[in-house]
Amino acid sequence: MNSGRSIHCRAAALLLCLLAAVIVCGCSSPAPVPTPPARKHALSWNKRGLDAEARGNRDGAILAFEESLRIHRSIEDFDGIAVSLLNLAKVHRQKTELSLAKERIEETLRIVSPDNPIFPEAAFEKAKVELALGNMPDAEDWARKAIPTEKKPYSGRMQNLLSRILFMEGKTDEALSLAETALESNRGFGKRAEEANSLRLIGDIALAGGDPQSAETRYLAALAIDKELAESGKIALDLRALGAAAFAGGETAKAIAFYERAIEVSRGGNMPMEAEAALSELNRIKEAPSR
Repeated sequence: MNSGRSIHCRAAALLLCLLAAVIVCGCSSPAPVPTPPARKHALSWNKRGLDAEARGNRDGAILAFEESLRIHRSIEDFDGIAVSLLNLAKVHRQKTELSLAKERIEETLRIVSPDNPIFPEAAFEKAKVELALGNMPDAEDWARKAIPTEKKPYSGRMQNLLSRILFMEGKTDEALSLAETALESNRGFGKRAEEANSLRLIGDIALAGGDPQSAETRYLAALAIDKELAESGKIALDLRALGAAAFAGGETAKAIAFYERAIEVSRGGNMPMEAEAALSELNRIKEAPSR
């Protein structure tokens, strides 16, 4: 999904900047220390990987991150090794190569201590891998570890993931409370994409609780943000959610219109799997007994 790539790239870029800062300067130094050529080369390959992933070229991203990893290993730059491994874990997960993703993220966590600035992202990715594998207790455990003790710009993103996991586990009250906290945090830090994710999640909880009208309100708010950000994948998700809410509220014609829009957006965004999913949901509605 375009949105998935966007989120990944923003997180990975933050890690790259963190690594560059660690390499280039020390807090007490009056002047920056020149970056050794090997580290410059490794950072260059990491950037190539991020650029390739942003273009949807995941195989090219893996090759670039592997080269960055090789160079960082050759000079025992452990922060660089961790960043390269983390980026590899993300791309392998996105390709549904989950055994490779798990191998890479576990290697990352073996060399990153909880006080390392990279740890929250590593724990966040570990939670996503475990979620993809269906290991819900482990996913919840690592999602909790990813949330910082103090409010930070990325807090809402971590809270969104934990809230989603809790919701999937049936812990609805805790999930809703955390999603509302995440929404407040994301708004406070101006994280518009994550604000939309929080709204969509709260809408999902409302819909599951039998309140399609409240769900629709949240989905429409999320849709407005995702359209502002031109996030095709998220727009399609919002439209499908609106279709589900409309159908749950007995508005079949309205639901059909939302699903048809979701199909159009998914096809336009070159997301065939998402288009097929929306079409399947549309057909189910059309075949349902009259209400």
